[in-house]
Amino acid sequence: MVLASPATAQTQLSATCGITGNATAPASITYDPFSPAGLSEVTIPLVLRRNRGLLTGRTNEVSLVLTAPSGTPPLEVTYLGYRVLYAEGATAGRPRSLNSRDNGAGAAGEIRYDFGNLFASDLSAPLNLRVTVPPGTDLSAGEPIVFDILYICSGEGGMLSVPTPVRDTGALRINVNTVSALQAYYAGSALDFGEIGDATTAAVLAAPDRYTTSLANSLRVRSSGPFEVRVRSQNDFKLTYPGGSLSDAAQTIRYSARFLGQDVTSNASFGTRTCARAGIGGEAGTLPLRATLKEGGSAKTPAPNYADTISITFTPIVTASSATSCAGL
Repeated sequence: MVLASPATAQTQLSATCGITGNATAPASITYDPFSPAGLSEVTIPLVLRRNRGLLTGRTNEVSLVLTAPSGTPPLEVTYLGYRVLYAEGATAGRPRSLNSRDNGAGAAGEIRYDFGNLFASDLSAPLNLRVTVPPGTDLSAGEPIVFDILYICSGEGGMLSVPTPVRDTGALRINVNTVSALQAYYAGSALDFGEIGDATTAAVLAAPDRYTTSLANSLRVRSSGPFEVRVRSQNDFKLTYPGGSLSDAAQTIRYSARFLGQDVTSNASFGTRTCARAGIGGEAGTLPLRATLKEGGSAKTPAPNYADTISITFTPIVTASSATSCAGL
């Protein structure tokens, strides 16, 4: 069972001993995925909650290790100076025993706790985990890191013990305050239609591919969380020359931009789009940008350079109720 908070969760009733756990980083501790320093050995308190049975049944002792499911970010987690987070299938037989059975001889590399008697709290004292996040680790803003627990435990008051390690999938979540960070850049050449002074509007509309810029141009985004996108053109998607009037059709050439799967023809037509996280490596952050001419230049006022400037704004956000996978649109 995954607990949102040990303070608000209910103790489980069970015929066999067992525990659940939660570890939340203090609000003052944050991880910036783009920082070259990473997050070095911060203390995150783990609190366990024991199962109880009917009447006097209760979990007494527990020994556990954390296991990282496939795809889990490469964190380092230690307890009392020993690593307690293991790759799947590489725990070397841990957890091996309880303190009452080996007098603590095999405790290194395990998390052990004695909850005490019938009247003791069902919550453990905070067990301080030391967590290291290497630079560039792809953590998601607003999302916990979830681990499996392998544990053995002893029951008292009629509760059955668990002497052989059992797995509780997704039983422990560690909340690291990951900054919703974003980096973006333009990859490609200028959106250049070439010489269009002799092109008529009829010719442009008859051959749109000829007057569309390269498919290779794109925005590249790296982000730890979702992000909002806005698009704005300086001239409202019209090309004009220095000193030209945007209100004079003879001094402007209309065009559209295709971005995030939408043909944008005016500043009012795009609005704000919300994209799912691109990942720290930018795996889902290639956003193609193309421009297509809508008019020819043959009937326009002669000028050496018709141009416009498109501004694309990316704003990182922590969570989004609805986000689109924007890569490749």
